[in-house]
Amino acid sequence: MALYPINFGKARFRGGGWRGSADIAYLVPISAASTLDRRSLEAARAKLTADGFSEVITGAVGISECRVMRDDGFVDREHLHLLRHDLEGTIARRDSMSRRIKKGRLTHRKSILALDSVAFDGFWSLDQSGFQEALDATPVSRLRVISDGPVVAYSITGRAGRNGYLQRLAVAPGAQGEGLGSALVHDALRWLKRRRAEHVWVNTQETNERAYQLYLRLGFRPEPTQLTVLQRQLP
Repeated sequence: MALYPINFGKARFRGGGWRGSADIAYLVPISAASTLDRRSLEAARAKLTADGFSEVITGAVGISECRVMRDDGFVDREHLHLLRHDLEGTIARRDSMSRRIKKGRLTHRKSILALDSVAFDGFWSLDQSGFQEALDATPVSRLRVISDGPVVAYSITGRAGRNGYLQRLAVAPGAQGEGLGSALVHDALRWLKRRRAEHVWVNTQETNERAYQLYLRLGFRPEPTQLTVLQRQLP
C-alpha cells in the first residue's frame, strides 16, 4: 500500500502500511515539530484505525517530535545515530572502484530487494513500497548499484536544497570488507558536492557498529542528538 497524506490543522503526515502490512501502519511527520500536538496525533491515529491497522510505527524522528509522541502514548522502538558530513575540501575520486558503480535501473529492482532482505534484519529491510518511499523522500534522488550479475551493493542518495541525504546503503554480507560501501559513499559525496550541497546527513542503528565506523572513517561526524523510531498500539 502506497503512503498517503494525513493532515490536521497545520500538522502534516504520510501514513499507510508498514512494509505492505495490513495490520501495522507507518506514520511519518513531515511538518515542523511545532505543528504536532495531541489533537493532530489523535486525528492521525483515528485515520489509521479506520483503515484497519492495529499498531503504528513512526519514521525516525527528533527530540521535539519524540516528546509530543511519548505524551500521546508512543514508546521507543529503536534509537539511531545521526551523523553529518560538511563536504569541505575535495572529495577524491576512487577510480579503481568507481568504474564498477552503475546507474540503478528498473531491471535491478528485484535484485536490490533481495540484497536488502539479507543485508538488514526483518524490521529494517525494504519491500517494494519502502524502496519507492526511499527514492521519493527528496525532490531529487540517485540510485547506484555495483553488479556483476546480481546486485552486491547499492545506495540511494537524495538532495533537497543545500542538504544531501544518504537514504540507503547496503552491501551483501559475502561482499563486505571489499570497499564497496566506501566506494558508494564517496560516489554519493562527490555527486552532492558537484550539486552544491553543503551538508550530508545519514542515520544508522545504534547496534550497527560496522556502518557507524564506516561513516566516521569517511568524514561524517556524530550529531549530539539522536533519532528515535516509536510505536504504539491502535486505537
